[in-house]
Amino acid sequence: MTVDILANEINKWIPFDEKRMLEIGCGNGDLLKFIAKYYSPAFITGIDPGLDSWWNTSENLGENWKVMSGGAENLDFEDNSFDAVISISTFEHIDDLTKCLSETKRVLKPYGRFYISFMPIWTSIIGHHFVATEDNTWNEEHLALIPPWGHLYMSEIEMREHLEFLNVDTNLKEQMLQFIYHSNIINRKPKSEIVKAVHKCGMAIRSYSEQLRFSRLAIPKQNELSAEISKKIIAKGYEISDIGVCGLKICLEKLEAY
Repeated sequence: MTVDILANEINKWIPFDEKRMLEIGCGNGDLLKFIAKYYSPAFITGIDPGLDSWWNTSENLGENWKVMSGGAENLDFEDNSFDAVISISTFEHIDDLTKCLSETKRVLKPYGRFYISFMPIWTSIIGHHFVATEDNTWNEEHLALIPPWGHLYMSEIEMREHLEFLNVDTNLKEQMLQFIYHSNIINRKPKSEIVKAVHKCGMAIRSYSEQLRFSRLAIPKQNELSAEISKKIIAKGYEISDIGVCGLKICLEKLEAY
């Protein structure tokens, strides 16, 4: 989704005009800079712990925006600092969702809103998050190498054997195995656990939507979920109702002072 479409979607739930805003997990700052330029926020601050290591950028400042290093677990801001908070495809990488949601609530002003999206969720068909491109975009050839939901029901040994059967390049194979089974940037939480944390965070839910996906390559009407795969996933302890949901979009509102 392009930043203009994303900004317009968020703006339906959070009017940006004259708002003091925070973006958690701002990446290279493209979204917040777009909002700052084409809307009229009072000021928008973006934080990300991986500016240098992941996004190859640094802290910088504009007329009505700022990008700085920072994480969601301990927000370095005073209570009731922001009229609105946004976070796009970030919280699925964070282990302690309860703490992060609590911190978000703390820095929001009373009746401030928080727009959050989770994409892709671990229990989805592409929840393994494997990306091997310089611009952090999905590589369809690589997605096709990983069996549908294979990261949920296949052991590392089974995945290795599968990739070797496909004659995957050794370096790529090892990179895939390391990321899927050992990466520390994925929280590996199922959709049901994420939803439970949201319901317990103490903020009111103003909107909630689920994005379904049953194809690795997002081919319309293609469903790669077979009965055999379903049985394997259930045998690993996952809920069948979780695995079709690739993403969540939620708008929360803080109803009273923290």
